[in-house]
Amino acid sequence: MKMNFNINFTKTKRNYMVLTFDDEKMVDGKLVEYEKVIHVGMPKKRVFTALMDMKDLAYKKDDAQTEREKGQLDREIIDEMYVLAAEILSNNMKKERISVEWVEEQFSTEEMKKFLEQYSKFANGEATNPN
Repeated sequence: MKMNFNINFTKTKRNYMVLTFDDEKMVDGKLVEYEKVIHVGMPKKRVFTALMDMKDLAYKKDDAQTEREKGQLDREIIDEMYVLAAEILSNNMKKERISVEWVEEQFSTEEMKKFLEQYSKFANGEATNPN
């Protein structure tokens, strides 16, 4: 007797982190402010890889000998944080590609730190679900 196994991923319940931003767009030639809502999904492989790359940069900074090396690594870490955030935000329900430039306009470095901390909690299942 032959056994078949069937897994249907289209019926799988997916969790999303909901983020709301103040943004602007052109409507009939006029710049209009609006709230942009992005539903971000759980991380995929490329996001985990980017997170590992961030850790590697942090370890390199610990090994840096001079202030110049540390400063260069700080710049690399900040650049990578914004690239990582764009990757995370691009993993959204609407399949909208979020650019690094848009992220740079939206997040201060302090907000970036908070976002990455909260996203890590979400990805680890630590975020509270009110439902």
